[in-house]
Amino acid sequence: MINVVGSYNVDMSFKLDRFPVPGETVFAQEVRLGHGGKGSNQAVSASRLGGRVKFVGAVGNDSHGERAISFLRKEKVDTSCVKVKNTHTGSAYILLNGGGETMIVVNRGANYELLPEDLDSCLDGDVLLTQLEIREDVVKMALSTFSGLRILNPAPAEINDPEIFNYVDILTPNDVEFKEISNSDDMIYSADILLKRVKKAIVVTMGERGSMIFTREKSVRIPTIKVDPVDTTGAGDVFNAALAVYLEKGYDLESAVVKANIIASISVTTYGALGPKPEEIKEKFPDISL
Repeated sequence: MINVVGSYNVDMSFKLDRFPVPGETVFAQEVRLGHGGKGSNQAVSASRLGGRVKFVGAVGNDSHGERAISFLRKEKVDTSCVKVKNTHTGSAYILLNGGGETMIVVNRGANYELLPEDLDSCLDGDVLLTQLEIREDVVKMALSTFSGLRILNPAPAEINDPEIFNYVDILTPNDVEFKEISNSDDMIYSADILLKRVKKAIVVTMGERGSMIFTREKSVRIPTIKVDPVDTTGAGDVFNAALAVYLEKGYDLESAVVKANIIASISVTTYGALGPKPEEIKEKFPDISL
């Protein structure tokens, strides 16, 4: 079982020719309403890859919350620990330019009402995957009480209590988040400092350049496949989902990162923040074996 503790957001995406500059108005070519939030994205993406997944999160007592729970169940995600709060469901507003780049604004809503006590009797299984779109004390409680493999995707990279790293087995920032967390441009130095707390490894995702794995023994870059991106929204979430799935299957870290890199790259060739299903991968990339 993979436990994903995190956020659910209603995603409103605006497809633009280019991003506006301050004070400028631009017209959207297309507007999409969908399911999002880093927690939900990771839970659904892991389930689509065949993982057995439980989502621990919160939605509002509104129509968006009802649709969220229905959607998660349809995607074969266990929703027994999704809490319904007396507020509105979280939302995210995504600007997507012609080059596949994104800018995102999030209103946390019910996500911020998820409390440490909401985790009671919810965490079991082999892998915990969590992020930072929910309250930091909830993330810390989940990490500190879980007995299996613990993965923290530090996004957004706003950490007030660095003690949280003491409860992390694998830390998975992207390259920007890695610099923000460590306050340094020197990746080797940053990894050495963080590995004084992080138990096993740091995996830094770098988009088309693949990923870097740092452990106390070595550092290694894992390349990825070349694709033509159309939407990078959720690529990091897909990577983390795939990483959790393959680690739960018993793959070693380097092999799991190879798989996660490929699946995340494939995910940016279509619109949306959710990962592909195996049959979709096979149809679009028949030469790739996963």
